[in-house]
Amino acid sequence: MRRFPLALCAALLAAAASPAFAAECSTPGQAPAIPDGQTATQAQMDAAKQQVQSYVNSLQSLQDCYEARIKMTQKTAKPDDLQKMRDAGNAAVTQAQQLAKTYSEQKKIFNNRASTPTAPK
Repeated sequence: MRRFPLALCAALLAAAASPAFAAECSTPGQAPAIPDGQTATQAQMDAAKQQVQSYVNSLQSLQDCYEARIKMTQKTAKPDDLQKMRDAGNAAVTQAQQLAKTYSEQKKIFNNRASTPTAPK
């Protein structure tokens, strides 16, 4: 009688550990648009900051998901499948870094524009 629940648990764990289970790591969608620091308003820059932070957090969660899947499937998955998950996780980190860099560059332009006094007419 105890063998059936044990076998069921083993089957569920085997299914969860398959590389197909890694498909549960979902991408956050399209990255937010970064406003042009030369023309953006304060409200646009503030909104972009929140959107970028949220998106970066989503990408970090994606990378964490892939890392968890790698740990779960390390002994059962094919090396190629493990490498694909590593590559996907690394790509998420790279995308987050690039997005944050682009925002920072535009924020610097915005701040410089805002702090530059206009010439009197």
